[in-house]
Amino acid sequence: MTEGPEKPRHIDGRINRIGTDDLIKAFGSPAGDLAGLRAFVGEQLRRPAWPLPEWAEATRATPDAVLAAAAPLLDGVNVTGRGLGRSQLYGFHYLGWLAPGVQAWLLTGDERYLHAFEKHLDQWVEHRDSVTGEWPGLDVIWYSLGTWARCRSLLPTLEVLTSSPLSDRVWGRLVATLVGGARWSYDEHDVFRHGNWQLVCATELLHLSAVLPSLVESEAWAERARQRIEEHLLLDIYPDGGHYERSPGYHRMVLTALQTAARIDPAVAAHPRFAAMHTWMCELVSSGGWLPHLQDSGIEWPAASLLRGSYLLNDPVFARVAAQWMSQSELAAEVATFPARPEREDRWLSPGGVPELPQATVLPESGYTILRSPELRAVINHGPHVEHELESHSHRAVLDLVLDGWQQPLLWEAGGPPSYDDPGYLTWYQSGRGHNTILVDGQELSTDRSVDVDPLVDANVLAVFSGRHHGNGLEQTRTIALVRESPSYVVVTDHAPDTHTFRACWHALHPWREVGQLAYDASAPNGPGLLLIDAGDATQVELTEGVARHPVLERRTAEYGPLHSLTVTRSTGDFTTVLVPHAGAEPAAVSVDRVDGELVVALDETVDRIGPSTWTRTVDGQLTWATGWRVRTLPGLLRATDNVDVLARPTGDTLRFEITCSGRCGLWIRAHGEIRLNGMLIDAIVEDEWAHLTLPYAGAWTVDGVRYE
Repeated sequence: MTEGPEKPRHIDGRINRIGTDDLIKAFGSPAGDLAGLRAFVGEQLRRPAWPLPEWAEATRATPDAVLAAAAPLLDGVNVTGRGLGRSQLYGFHYLGWLAPGVQAWLLTGDERYLHAFEKHLDQWVEHRDSVTGEWPGLDVIWYSLGTWARCRSLLPTLEVLTSSPLSDRVWGRLVATLVGGARWSYDEHDVFRHGNWQLVCATELLHLSAVLPSLVESEAWAERARQRIEEHLLLDIYPDGGHYERSPGYHRMVLTALQTAARIDPAVAAHPRFAAMHTWMCELVSSGGWLPHLQDSGIEWPAASLLRGSYLLNDPVFARVAAQWMSQSELAAEVATFPARPEREDRWLSPGGVPELPQATVLPESGYTILRSPELRAVINHGPHVEHELESHSHRAVLDLVLDGWQQPLLWEAGGPPSYDDPGYLTWYQSGRGHNTILVDGQELSTDRSVDVDPLVDANVLAVFSGRHHGNGLEQTRTIALVRESPSYVVVTDHAPDTHTFRACWHALHPWREVGQLAYDASAPNGPGLLLIDAGDATQVELTEGVARHPVLERRTAEYGPLHSLTVTRSTGDFTTVLVPHAGAEPAAVSVDRVDGELVVALDETVDRIGPSTWTRTVDGQLTWATGWRVRTLPGLLRATDNVDVLARPTGDTLRFEITCSGRCGLWIRAHGEIRLNGMLIDAIVEDEWAHLTLPYAGAWTVDGVRYE
C-alpha cells in the first residue's frame, strides 16, 4: 500500500456507498423511505452555526458577487475537475463552486440556480470515485481537507434545502455525502496530529453532530471532535496566539473553523488561546487592514473575522479594530448574520476607541517581531521551518522583513502562490530569492536554521532587532534598527565571514530607479515610496522582475502584479542598507557616509551618527537625543561599569538619562548642579567635572541634572 500523509486507506461502503436503507439506519430507522426520513430530519434538524436565511437577508441588496460565482452552474461544469493541476484537482472537489447555486437561489428565488445545484451534485456523486489524484496515498475525495471543506460548504444548505423543491433523491445524496465524510473523519482522526488538516476537520465533525443530533453516531463524533479541538488549542496554537504553521492565511483558516466550533461549544470560546488568536491578527494587521502574505499565505483581510470573534467572545475590542476598515453598511450586514444570543447581555458592540498598539511586539513562538513608528512598520521573520502533511508552508528565508507605510507595502516579498501547482512555487515564492534576505552562493536556506535572536532593544526613539542563523552553513548576523522620531527610517546591517558570493535581495511593488550612487527609489506614481541606499563600496547591482500579490484597499482584495527586485552582489557578507520611506512620489535629499567608523545619515537638517551600538541625532547642529544599547559608554556623556541601555535627552542646559541595567552598576556623568536619581536628590562624588553615582540594583532608572553644553 502506498505511503501517504494520512492513515492507510480506510474507505468502504459505509463511507462512499451509503444507500437509502443505510441512510435511514444512520438516523435510527425513524422512517420507511427517503421522504419520511426527510420529514423526520426536518423536525429534528438544528440550525447551523452561521444560518443562510439571515445571510441572504443581509446580502440581498448586493448579490453581484454571488450571482457571478453561481453563473457557471447555469452553463454546466465538468464535475470531475479533469484537466486541473495536481493540487487544484483536490481543491475543486471541496465543492466551493457548488454552494453559490443555493445562495443565488436564496437571494433571487430563481429556481434555475437550485436545479443547477441539484444536477451538478447528482453528477458529482455519480463520478466522484472515478477521480484519481497524483498525491501518493491521498484520495481526492475522502481526505481531511476534502471532508472538512465539503461539510463547511454544504452543511449550512441543509436547513434551507430540506424544505425546498430539491428532489428526495438528491437531498439523500447530500446527507449521505456529509455522513460519509464524518465517518471517514472520525476514523482518520483518532489520535492527535499537528497541522491545519486535523484541526479544521474536527471542527466540522462537531458542527455536523450539532446540526444532526439524531444521527446514531452523532454523540461519538462530538466527543472525538471536542478532544481533538482541545488538544490543538494547547499543542497547535502557540502561547502568543499564532497557529503552528506561522502563516497568516492558514491561521485565519483555522480560526474561522474554530469560530464555528465556538458557536457550538462555549468551552472553545472560553479557551485563552482562542482569544489570543484574534489578538495575534490585531498585532500583524497593517494600517491598511491587511495581513502580509508570509509563509505561503495570501494577503488576508481580517476585519470580518475580528468582528465575528468580538461577537463570540462578547468583547468590544475586536469589533472596534474591525470597524476601522468596514463601512457602517458592511458592518451592519455582517452583524445581521450573527445568531441571537438571548442567554447573555451583549457588550461586544459597545462604543469606544481603538486600543493603541505597542511600539514593538515580539511574537516569540510564532517567530515574528513587529516594530512600529507613526510612519512606518517593519515585520521581521525569525521563526522555525515547520513541517506539513504534504509540503512545508515555511519559506526558505529567515531574518527577512517587510515594510509598510501609509497603508501600502513599501518593502515586499513574493508571498504565497496562486496555486501550489504554479511552476514557480519552489523556485520563486518559497525561495529565498523572493524575500528580503541575503543569499549565499545561490543555495537555498536549510530547514535547520539555528536561529538565535537577542532581546529586543527599545529606547522609545529607536528599536533594534538583532539575530543570527546558520541556515546557509555559516553564521550570518542581521541587525534591523528602526528610528521612530520623524524622519523615521530603517537601517539593516548584515555580516557573514569568509569569501562567498553574497546576494542581498530587496523587493518592491514599483520599479527601482537609480537616483544616486548605489541609491535606488521605488515609488507609486503619487507615493508613497521607499528610498534604498547601499552604504558599501562599488559592487554589482541587478534589477529583475517577479510576481506577487498587491493589496487593493478599496475592494479589500489582492491582485497579482509585478514584484520588482534589486539584487546587490558582493564577495563579502557585509551589507549596510538604509531604507527611507516617503509619503510623496519623490524622496527627500538623503546622504549616507562613513566618518570615524560611524555611519552618518543626513536628511535635510537632521543628522544621525550611527555606531555598532549607539545612535545620536542632531537637528541644526543641536543634540536631540543620544542612545546606546548594551554599552558602557556614550562618548562625552556617560561611562558605566557594566553594559546598560541608555537614552539621553537635553532639557534646557541639562540632560535627562533613562538607563536600564541588569544589576548593580556604577556611572560617571558630567556634573552640573543638582543630580537626581529617580527624582531623589543625591550627593555624588565629583572629579574633573564627572560625577560618580551607583545604580543599586537591576531595573530602569532616570538621572536628571547632568551637565550639557
